[in-house]
Amino acid sequence: MKLKKIISSIATAVLCGAFAVAGVGCGSEDNWKMPENTEEYNIPQDYYRTYYEVFVRSFADGNGDGIGDLRGLINNLDYLNDGDDSTMDDLGINGIWMMPINSSPTYHKYDVTDYYNIDKEYGTLDDFDELVRECNKRDIWLQMDLVLNHTSSKHPWFTQALADARNGKNPDNSEAMQRYVFVREDERDSQGKYYKVSGSSFYYLGNFSQDMPDLNLMNDSVREEITKIVDFWLERGIRSFRLDAVPWGCANSVVYNEENAEFWSWFNDYCNEKGSEVYGAENDGINRYCYNVGEVWGDAGVVNDYFETGMSNFNYSYSGGAATGGFAQVANAQSSRAIAANLVNNMANTQAEVLKRDENAILSNFLTNHDNDRLAAMYGSVAKLKSAASLYMLMPGNCYIYYGEEIGAKGTSNDPNRRMPFNWGDGARGLTSNPPGVNYDGEQDYGTQSAQNVESDSVLTYYRYTIQLRNRFPEIARGAMTAYAVDASGALALSATVRENLGTSSVTTVNTLNKTVAAYTLTWNGKTVLIVHNFGEEASVGMSAFDNYGIVGTLYANGGSIILDGGKLTMPSNSVAVLKAA
Repeated sequence: MKLKKIISSIATAVLCGAFAVAGVGCGSEDNWKMPENTEEYNIPQDYYRTYYEVFVRSFADGNGDGIGDLRGLINNLDYLNDGDDSTMDDLGINGIWMMPINSSPTYHKYDVTDYYNIDKEYGTLDDFDELVRECNKRDIWLQMDLVLNHTSSKHPWFTQALADARNGKNPDNSEAMQRYVFVREDERDSQGKYYKVSGSSFYYLGNFSQDMPDLNLMNDSVREEITKIVDFWLERGIRSFRLDAVPWGCANSVVYNEENAEFWSWFNDYCNEKGSEVYGAENDGINRYCYNVGEVWGDAGVVNDYFETGMSNFNYSYSGGAATGGFAQVANAQSSRAIAANLVNNMANTQAEVLKRDENAILSNFLTNHDNDRLAAMYGSVAKLKSAASLYMLMPGNCYIYYGEEIGAKGTSNDPNRRMPFNWGDGARGLTSNPPGVNYDGEQDYGTQSAQNVESDSVLTYYRYTIQLRNRFPEIARGAMTAYAVDASGALALSATVRENLGTSSVTTVNTLNKTVAAYTLTWNGKTVLIVHNFGEEASVGMSAFDNYGIVGTLYANGGSIILDGGKLTMPSNSVAVLKAA
């Protein structure tokens, strides 16, 4: 277990307006005093992590060609985590999800031609090995995007399959064709997307593109190759996989069917077995030795079912792109259905549901990723951007920060616009090449990383201190969640109790504060934290259910002070209080 302590000699200008401990708010320089720490950092070495999703091409250039690469990522690891417990100027993440880095003919690299190599734009295996070494120095665990649903049409397996089809072979006598899904015209599934093989009577399945033929994951030789790929990367230092297009693995739509359940259970079991072999001795007792997270775009029921395979799954229902009731919608009060008390109630139910399916389940929360419009382009208030960030990062499970999200990057309308170069602002990282297809010409209103780095009220500063608050309390990521709501008397009460006799009413009918106040406890290893968010105007809630609790951490998106006095917790707009029993 690693202990990371907050030091008290921090410049007031960096801290004030973003973070305070023990309930002390920010005032003038005359009355500001850095409070004493109430808790040390306490970061168990397990798969509960704060992840940073990085598109290597657009993060930092290390070789001078204008395109991001692994060398650029290595050179800028100190921005993400400098490995020095005595500093507070790094972001504080301890996991990195790299979008695909394997050899590929496209800029996005979700169509692989060689699963055992690094794309030449990004560097070499030697560069990767150095990245692993540098990450290990900083206790950063690497997660690799692994694309198993399909390959590139330029993959040697597929070019051989095409050649066999054109030479009169069929799936019965061509091993290459058996690795993909080749069918005749009358065998096509109405839900699948098929493409004709010229000079042949066969079609092949390519649900995402004709340049991305679907693999046959029921095929034994494909599975044998997958085990070799897993072995190769786990032995080389990868700790987990982000799994692309999970529901389409053995289906042509978003479903949890028998074939998908069998394949992904097999895959995750194998990863855990191999992970135990590689990492078990140094991490005894963490229950699962390869935390994998799946991309499952679908309703909550489908997403939850995939937890039965032993993987985690992204909480799309709560992301910034959710129609109603997601983290960003609640923080921004975007609709009558974006009710703070409902969100925490739903999150607690989600956690309970997935734990029924897998007792070691880990939720995976995010605001946006490479497939979503940038959050800052959807919501224009700095305070609301900050509030959305602290809401999802202080929820149970893992949180994923999409690169640039921490500086309020913008980009909309198409994938290249969502994956533009990181806005360093100091000219030192050499990014001069946009991904092909970028046509976004909007302003980047919140400033560069260099500018925000020294601003006390910047989005970046707020992200840093939210992560540091998260790291001080292991209960936040790992805890069992219990939802609270504001009852008719104005006091926090169990959400289930407040809802018992509502009939057709809502929690906002019981108390309108439920629209903008989110409250919940998280309990782990016999310790409990209470977290209260206020997204509206100044709010005051009764604390009779927590009369022995005191404030141990606060966050302010707009400044002000949180006060606990006389059994009332009074909070300014867009603030967060963390409380523990005395």
